[in-house]
Amino acid sequence: MRFLLLLLPLAACAAEPLAPAPDLRALQEAACTAAIAGHIRRPPAEVTSRWLSEAEGTATVEARDGNRLHLCRVDGSGRVTGYSHPGA
Repeated sequence: MRFLLLLLPLAACAAEPLAPAPDLRALQEAACTAAIAGHIRRPPAEVTSRWLSEAEGTATVEARDGNRLHLCRVDGSGRVTGYSHPGA
């Protein structure tokens, strides 16, 4: 009987769904979108971003506003550490 009383609180915890983990790639894309939108002084809706790769904890995210290309470096916490304008 004591054993069942100990398991009851654990069963209640297990029954509650866990909150989904944030999607790191989506977080990094959103951070790049916001950074580039601020850089070009346009609304974020005018910037599209696409996660490209990750190396040593830093992602490379491509952002486009019209025909202009920007590459963001985004860390694992979603902070943009820099961006460049390839081909400019």
